[in-house]
Amino acid sequence: MAGTSLDPVTEYNRLVAADGAAAVAQAAALEDAFTASGITFDGRPMRTFLRPHFVREPVWRRLREDGRRLLELASRVARRAFDGDAGRLCAFLGTPEAEARWVRLDPGVPDVVLSRLDAFLGPAGPRFIEVNSDAPAGFGYGDRMAELFTQLPVFRAFARTRSVSYRPSIPALVEAVLRAASPRSGSSVTVAIVDWADVKTRADQQILQEAFAARGARCLLADPRSMELRGGRLVAGGPAVDVVYRRAVLSELVDREEEVRDFLRAYAAGAAVFVNSFRCRLSEDKAFLALLTDEAFAPLLTEDEREFVARTVPWTRKLEERRTTKDGREVDLLGFVRDHRADLVLKPAHGYGGRDVRVGDETAPADWDEAIHAGAGKPWVVQERVTIPEEPFPAVAAGSLQFETLKVNANPFYVLGGEAGAVTRASRGTVINVSAGGGSVPTFVVD
Repeated sequence: MAGTSLDPVTEYNRLVAADGAAAVAQAAALEDAFTASGITFDGRPMRTFLRPHFVREPVWRRLREDGRRLLELASRVARRAFDGDAGRLCAFLGTPEAEARWVRLDPGVPDVVLSRLDAFLGPAGPRFIEVNSDAPAGFGYGDRMAELFTQLPVFRAFARTRSVSYRPSIPALVEAVLRAASPRSGSSVTVAIVDWADVKTRADQQILQEAFAARGARCLLADPRSMELRGGRLVAGGPAVDVVYRRAVLSELVDREEEVRDFLRAYAAGAAVFVNSFRCRLSEDKAFLALLTDEAFAPLLTEDEREFVARTVPWTRKLEERRTTKDGREVDLLGFVRDHRADLVLKPAHGYGGRDVRVGDETAPADWDEAIHAGAGKPWVVQERVTIPEEPFPAVAAGSLQFETLKVNANPFYVLGGEAGAVTRASRGTVINVSAGGGSVPTFVVD
């Protein structure tokens, strides 16, 4: 394999630019292939770009190792904080009581089997700004996107001069879910992927349903409203379910509690194994990062763990009237937040999809002050703003090839006991989310 002195992004983009007409045709073919292969969001092909995200092998190892360590540390701390009293931890996080009463139920470990992290890759290593464990999506999309990208002529030309590989996520997910079910079901397993029938990511679940079937498991797509508790078993349209691969988030389930009463009763009764359990809601909470980084909870961590958290997690605090430390000095928190708007981000602790996030240097001073006043003492957090990496991506606009400089957010998957890959989101905006108009590409490792 011939070597090259160019960095992978420059090399790939040069191959794309060499034939603009071919690039436009490949972009159109990729969109059609997304539709045909089920890589759709709300019935439309997932927005993407003609170049995948490339991560060098040492950076990839660091991302995987640090992400795994962070999640396992968070799971341990969630069970030890407040002397193991989940109710007191919920109170600290501001978890609504409608959710907290389900979180307090303890189905046993592990709390988190599947997760997705939001990370920015910088020269000093990854910085993790959020943990997504309450029904993370994208495992199926990522693997199938990668398959289609490897078929692009431009990707094949790139791979002739580079050692490039993809780390799949679906096999580890399927094995982890089936392993969770095996003590109860023996060799024959019925899996229910449970979410609302009209959810925008239904296609991702259909990809995973095919993967479970290929492993010999019976797999159903079930709406929690249509499931029943019969004879101590959770039933989905006839068959009893051994393991629930839960994709409906807890906040939406409790909002429709009357409609999903049997589903929730089955959880409380242990009528099926749930992956993930509702306990995952603790470490998913954005205020949980405040617990990990707050000096008030330092005794929960060893000195080495505190150094690790400081390196990988941005300074985060619950938005409240108090004294705290920042960069080794004591500050008045709300005053500090007002005075350092450009360096900070405000987030609702229980939000998702990028909703209501306030980026300081993109928010007018009066609106920032209003957000502080409205959020103080409520489930909001303030977080140190992390530098977002940017990369040029080839895109097609009005039938012509162009290169856009986009902000890049790496999203490694976590599967308990198994190696998994990642997807990457890219966007012009600071809040990078597919729901908010960003695009998604597969993540490849370059030696």
